[in-house]
Amino acid sequence: MGSQILNRIRKMNPDLEILSCSDWDFRPYGEVIRISHEEDLELRKAMKRTPVPESGNIYVASDPSLEELPLVTMSRRKFFGEMPVQAGYCNGRGYTMNALEYHRCSEVNYTTTGMVLLLGRQDQLFNGYIASGSLKAFYVAPNTAVVIHPGILHFAPLRVKEDGFNCMVILEKGTNEPIPLGERAPYDDEESLLWMRNKWLVCHSDSPQAEKGAFPGIKGRNIQLMI
Repeated sequence: MGSQILNRIRKMNPDLEILSCSDWDFRPYGEVIRISHEEDLELRKAMKRTPVPESGNIYVASDPSLEELPLVTMSRRKFFGEMPVQAGYCNGRGYTMNALEYHRCSEVNYTTTGMVLLLGRQDQLFNGYIASGSLKAFYVAPNTAVVIHPGILHFAPLRVKEDGFNCMVILEKGTNEPIPLGERAPYDDEESLLWMRNKWLVCHSDSPQAEKGAFPGIKGRNIQLMI
């Protein structure tokens, strides 16, 4: 099923090169996590209990039922060095890039639906700007877990089916919590991009994030995924 979805979205988006997270090209950005059949069944059951909104996306940073899963225990040690972590989800029907964020820690994702991630590298940012054409699109097949390296630019997944996507999100505890924000000044240095705890953000000028005052550092088209 995964290869059929990938072939279909490639045909629907001829102007966007869509790679697979199993390709060698994914290695600078992250890696696929091997999970057992039993772990996968647990993850599927848990993620099916998380809601997908009728429109837009929903993000829940911490869901206690997810934080008990073996993937979280393994990730805390292997990818976070036994630092405290949180496990939640980002579910939705979004299909537009809109923004890019990065963290100082890894991020672990698992999906039962499949999804596309748009990824870039922090060293591609120049004075807070990045070209959307420099991003890489990676398809993550259903029932796949991946880890995204620290400093990799990413944002909410893009759906590959009409009924939306689900995505488990494991991060260092406290990530994405609100911080006091003053008036957003023009770009000065990296601190200008700090949007939430452990979350640096740039956005496209044609995005909801820009309306909220995020720095409009993404140049080029606001990428949309057709299905």
